[in-house]
Order: sequence, then structure tokens, then C-alpha cells
Amino acid sequence: LIPLLMVIPIAYYLPAITGPGHRLIFSLSGFITKSGWNVVLLLISFYILRIVFSIFSYDSGLPSGIFLPILAMGAVIGASYGMLMVNLHLMPAHLVVNLIIFSMAGYFAVIIRAPFTAIILITEMVGSLLHLMPLAVVAFVGLIIDNLMDGKPIYGMLAAHMQLDDMTQDESGHEDQITVPVYEGSSMIDKSISQISWPKNTLVKLIKRGSRDIIPNGKTKIVAGDALILVIDEGQRATVYDEMTKLQGFI
Repeated sequence: LIPLLMVIPIAYYLPAITGPGHRLIFSLSGFITKSGWNVVLLLISFYILRIVFSIFSYDSGLPSGIFLPILAMGAVIGASYGMLMVNLHLMPAHLVVNLIIFSMAGYFAVIIRAPFTAIILITEMVGSLLHLMPLAVVAFVGLIIDNLMDGKPIYGMLAAHMQLDDMTQDESGHEDQITVPVYEGSSMIDKSISQISWPKNTLVKLIKRGSRDIIPNGKTKIVAGDALILVIDEGQRATVYDEMTKLQGFI
């Protein structure tokens, strides 16, 4: 509710800040014709608002895209840096548009991890080959720095997060038991309980060995013919079966 109350007045008074970002990119041409530190601060605040709104948008769970928002944030970074240089009298104002173009390519290449896509996309948007070489330099330098800082591609991180959510949703919270026989040739034989990487939320409750019932501890060794009584989550039966089959080396 609080994020929604924040978005409504900003969307009303500054509509270019919300939405996918194309209006913000086109409006930057008006900002770079002005001078003063207030323009730099305003552009930086635009970037911060875009980051905050993106977090709220993805945290809501509603389907949305990041393609154009990434370009918009890259453009704002380029404009902010360009106007900073202009106010420091280190660069003429008419060159700021070049920094906007380069920044979009660099930001896109780093986050998506697709430098060639960034170069071709921005070149098509600009409609000129004059920026091709600087676009390539910025994209690949950004990618190298991101690799050195152990950055991760955004789509890979989102996919991993979605898989984690799917696994979490399968957990029912209700206890269940399964029996796993240890056959001859299993890779678990002669290993102690503590040496085995058991599936998540799995507890070895009991080991049936012939006519005996053994309450295991970390040092208890598994032998061929054992029947392992595992306490698991009811919603994870199939997953645990598959993982136990892999643990025994049968896949």
C-alpha cells in the first residue's frame, strides 16, 4: 500500500518517471540543454526513483519487463554524468547526448550480459554507424569490469529465483516418512550418516538392519541391505526419491 501511495503522486506530476521509460529517454533532450547543479541532482533523483520503482514492481510478483527500463536507467546515468562534466566545465553541453547513447549500451551489456545485442540495438535506435566503435568499447569494458566484480546476468538470477520459488511452493509443512532400501553397489555403503549430503529437510529417523532397529547418529555407517526410514516434507516425496536415487549412484 505504501509503495502505491508513493507512485500515484509521482505518476501524476512526473509521468515520465514511471512506466517503461521511453518518455524519460525522450525527455532527456530537454534537460541537457539547461545548466546548473539542480539539473544534475534532478537526474540522479530520477535514477534513484527508477531503481526503487523497479524493486517494488518485481517484488509485487506481477509480470513485467526490464528491457526498456534498463535502457532508460542507462540513459539517465549517461545524462547525469554528462551534466556533471558540463557543470565542472570539462565538456561542452552538446556532447552529453553521446554519453547518453554510450551509457545505454554499457548498462544494457552489463546487466543482460549481451554486448553484441547492446551494440546492434543502440545502433539501430540511433540510426547511425558513427557511434559503433565507442559503443563497442563501452560495452566490452563494462562487461570486463562486471566479470572482475563477479557480477551475474539478470535473466539468470531471475530464473534461479523462480526455480527457488517453485521448490518452496512444493513444501507442504506436513511431516511424512519414506523407506529407502540400500542395495548392493550403492555409493552410500560404508559411509557414515554425517558423510552423506542428504536432501533438504530430510532426517534419517531409523535404520532397519535385518531384525534390528538402529537409531542412527552421525557416526552410524550404512551397509548393504539397510532400509532407511526418512522423515521428509509431504510435498517433497518425489524430489527426495529422485535425490536419494542419485545419492546411491543409480542415475
